[in-house]
Amino acid sequence: MPLRILLVFLFFSLQANASGLPREIAEEMKATGMAADHFGIYVQDVSKEKPLISWHSKQPMSPASTMKLVTTYAALSLLGPSYAWKTEVYVTEDIRDGVLEGPLYLKGYGDPELGIERLWLFVTKLRALGLREIRGGIVFDRSLFSVPGDPGSFDGKRFRPYNVMPDALLVNFEANSISFIPDGKKVRLVVLPDFPSLSIDNRLRLVEGPCDDWEERISGNISSDGKSARIGFDGGYPASCGEKEDSFALFDHSEYLYQLFSKLWRESGGEISGSWKNGTAGDARLFASMQSPPLSSVIVDMNKYSNNVMARQIFLTLGTLNNVPATEENSEMEVKTWLKRTGLDFPELVLENGSGLSRKARISAAHMAKLLLYAYKDPLMPAFFSSLPLAGIDGTMKKRLKDGPGRAWIKTGSLDGVRAIAGLIQGKTGKRYVVVCIVNDPNAKAARSFEDRLLEWVMKRG
Repeated sequence: MPLRILLVFLFFSLQANASGLPREIAEEMKATGMAADHFGIYVQDVSKEKPLISWHSKQPMSPASTMKLVTTYAALSLLGPSYAWKTEVYVTEDIRDGVLEGPLYLKGYGDPELGIERLWLFVTKLRALGLREIRGGIVFDRSLFSVPGDPGSFDGKRFRPYNVMPDALLVNFEANSISFIPDGKKVRLVVLPDFPSLSIDNRLRLVEGPCDDWEERISGNISSDGKSARIGFDGGYPASCGEKEDSFALFDHSEYLYQLFSKLWRESGGEISGSWKNGTAGDARLFASMQSPPLSSVIVDMNKYSNNVMARQIFLTLGTLNNVPATEENSEMEVKTWLKRTGLDFPELVLENGSGLSRKARISAAHMAKLLLYAYKDPLMPAFFSSLPLAGIDGTMKKRLKDGPGRAWIKTGSLDGVRAIAGLIQGKTGKRYVVVCIVNDPNAKAARSFEDRLLEWVMKRG
């Protein structure tokens, strides 16, 4: 190439990057109609010392669910990838002829993934150990966590499972799932788990038409006092939807657990009488225990589908390392102390509950990227990045970046007014880049196509 042409080419290249953004990315940003300073972007080759792109990257921003990356890496570092949560049963007296006259003590340690299946296996284990009848009710030891609050305080939707408050004895995210199944000319509803204290009024009609916004077409009138609940459905359910499912969190912590445990206990052939109360196991003796899957497995389920409740459970577990009961405040202190000790001092960081389901949480794009760059060089790197959604393959990135499936490990985040992505992308030449893009704008939901163009640009450039 002649020198004069080369100089002209370099001049226009520099002009294109004078804004700090590649021309293509700057044009995409302008097309969103959002203010340029509402974007925080940071892109860096993992083998380099300086960023490829840094755009308003030092301003504190609401990161939505990408905050789970901080919680995930802190947990792997402080707890270890093989860490497992316990759930224990205690008794204060001997079991005679399969009968426990006194109460059964059920103690939780914050297991984020204690579902119906594992609780059923635990019930089966108790039966195999010779326990047939519980006459003194159940005492729930939930003392490891202390998290007061209103589950509807974030967005007013207190019956949504993502708003369930963390608890040391959380089971099945306290959710009752309802399947909507077209059956002839009507809609059949199947509830799991189905409690006697939950009533469903089904007035749904099967209608024609597309399946768009099916949840908004059926009105769910909910009433609950924490011990019993009722849901009324009315409206038209599109036959084109086939079978769909929705979930609701309708009961108080201990009430839900007692109803589920007693249901499984009776279905196993056991008998139970008495009610429940909250308390502590004290000096009762251990009768049986079970363990969760390891943390390295739990964070996959949490990050792939961005489970807020699991994130809050893990976050509070970090608070138990030096304080019991754990609070969100001492959990945040534990994480910040660890970050400083590691050399990752983020003055603007506000974790609140560690899940990103927050209007107070803050971090800058540059510091989120710094965390990812540090994690990339850590022996924990495989466990950390493999927990993220794989673009074009699974999780919240399953339907995105179809032209480059399997090349990007990206955690997504979204709230009203917030869109965010953060993770690792491998370019077509094999180079790897940390990418962070956070958008805080009333119309942030329109930034999805911008995020995809940014990821595609990095992939092609690399």
